[in-house]
Amino acid sequence: MTRFLFKRIVLFLPTLFIVVLIAFFLSKLVPGDPVESLMTMQGISPESPIAGKEYARIYHKLHLNEPTFYFSVLPNFYGEYSYDIPDKEQRELTDALLKQKISYRLTEEYIQIRKVFLSQSRQDSISLALWSDLIRQIQFEKDINVLSQLSAHSGHENSTIQSTMDKLLKTIQLMGSSRVQFYYPVFRWHGTSNQFHNWLRNIILGDFGFSVKDGRAVLPKIGTALQFTLLLAITGLILSAFISIPLGLWAGIRRNSLFDRLFQVFGFMLYAIPVFWLASLLIIYFTSDRYGYLFNIFPPPGLWYIPQGQSVIITLLRNSNQLILPIICMVANDIAPLSMIVRNNVIHQQSKPYVMTAYAKGLSKAQTLYRHIFPNVLLPLITILGGRLAAGISGALIIEVIFNIPGMGRLMYDSIYTADWNVVLGILIVISTITIAVLTITDLMYAWADPRIRTQIQKR
Repeated sequence: MTRFLFKRIVLFLPTLFIVVLIAFFLSKLVPGDPVESLMTMQGISPESPIAGKEYARIYHKLHLNEPTFYFSVLPNFYGEYSYDIPDKEQRELTDALLKQKISYRLTEEYIQIRKVFLSQSRQDSISLALWSDLIRQIQFEKDINVLSQLSAHSGHENSTIQSTMDKLLKTIQLMGSSRVQFYYPVFRWHGTSNQFHNWLRNIILGDFGFSVKDGRAVLPKIGTALQFTLLLAITGLILSAFISIPLGLWAGIRRNSLFDRLFQVFGFMLYAIPVFWLASLLIIYFTSDRYGYLFNIFPPPGLWYIPQGQSVIITLLRNSNQLILPIICMVANDIAPLSMIVRNNVIHQQSKPYVMTAYAKGLSKAQTLYRHIFPNVLLPLITILGGRLAAGISGALIIEVIFNIPGMGRLMYDSIYTADWNVVLGILIVISTITIAVLTITDLMYAWADPRIRTQIQKR
């Protein structure tokens, strides 16, 4: 058993690492600039005189000036590509020119001369008027084909600006004529000084960053929401098991009876109803007196007021009446598959020799069912219930959104809507960790409950 546990842990860690790796690279694909989001949260506008310095400070604080991963494979003309470019416009311009197969050396040279020329022209109002169209193209245009069409302009009394302009045009012409035609990939090892390593280290230490919506730490925010989701998932699963197991046992023992046929029809109908549609119907018909005061049974979904410092348990007790309909929806969705599995397993077990032996010994149907069939029926349910619990934790989004329950599903929905990607990725990692852990524990429980599995494990 210890060996089996060790193997499961060995599989658990690489699986979780893959999830974290995928979450990290997804964070690099999401829209928006994390530095600008933090600056906005701090009340610093792009027009502020300290915006540039603050942007560079946060850029380095988030380790964005380091390579993305432990290694990189880039075209050889990228050269020693520098990740330490805190200026957003310069970074975007560099990437745009590199993608057009302009060597990094020429790109860097062009950007430096461009910066000098723009600085000189801003200080000279005559230059601004004379070269306004040219300045506009050089300042914002990232297409080398358009830049290459620039021609020398008339001279200007300021020879310094004219000299810089000549250098700039020569560099642009050189960039247009020196595009890389052939290149090959180059492997570069960056060691532990990279963004992923720092991000992974923070995740292990429990630091998921801060929410750009309210500035709160991500992990405590997820922890509060997780308690609501766990309550819904566990309560729904327990009620589903208590209802499904007796129904499945009775339908399996009385196979092809009227009860069994009705059970299958209504079970499939209940399973076929989409959860969001069932939730909407319950809200429409049973939370108002629109269709008669007798139907106004449950409170409508409302706002959850959670005072500062109030525990989740107290909050749930004060709003317990708002959890009835969500739990009904979750139970209704689980009853049909669970009870059908129990029914089919009972029918399968009835054909086994040990059942015939029990009948031959004089045991009644009820005794045979509860002493022999029922324990064997419960064994597969351990794995199934574990899987349903994991699915319930990760799949409560619709229920929580419709009924406005402050769980992880609602938190993820709000975070996606507000582009709060630190929270979204934190929820992804937490849900994945819980799912893998639940499935691992389920396998261990199944091996513990079934002597045949334990024997096979010991033989390995």
